[in-house]
Amino acid sequence: MLAAEEDVANKVADLAAKKGLTVYQTVNDILEQALRAEETGLNLKEVVDRSDSMRKAHELGLTFTVEHLYYQVVDAAYKNDNAAITDLYRDMGFWYGKYFKTRGNDPVKAFNEALEFLTYGSQLKIEKGSDEDLKVNCISEKYSVGYTNAFSIFLESAYSVLGYKIAESEVSRGIIKLRLEKR
Repeated sequence: MLAAEEDVANKVADLAAKKGLTVYQTVNDILEQALRAEETGLNLKEVVDRSDSMRKAHELGLTFTVEHLYYQVVDAAYKNDNAAITDLYRDMGFWYGKYFKTRGNDPVKAFNEALEFLTYGSQLKIEKGSDEDLKVNCISEKYSVGYTNAFSIFLESAYSVLGYKIAESEVSRGIIKLRLEKR
């Protein structure tokens, strides 16, 4: 015997029917997975949240790499051929802007949410001001000079596609501060 709220019990019954299983089998599977998650030191919510993050990373075309190595490689490439890396990041920002422009009713919100994911481990603060202006601050002691400059170009390009122009820009190693005006 297992007690559950009626709407939850109905969802489990619907899930069981959809999978062609009994409610008994479905409940046991759910409980087994919850216990398995707990054994890893996580709860089921954390497992689902992490799985959602992995899905988002895949949708954004991201891949996993050693963070420090990535920043150093971008920095070396930036020092070697500043124009090519700038063009590459500008182009990538353009395409990300285009991608998010097609996402739902509020593409800027969708891009900002993706940006939180892209800058994981950094201090990101996005404030909406009057007349839909934006302030974007991204700070990380991990960012190299080349990466900071390249990433600021990416941001400027993406926001440009989303209908913003740069009103103010302050970029130095590990610090990107942008004030964007709605066009």
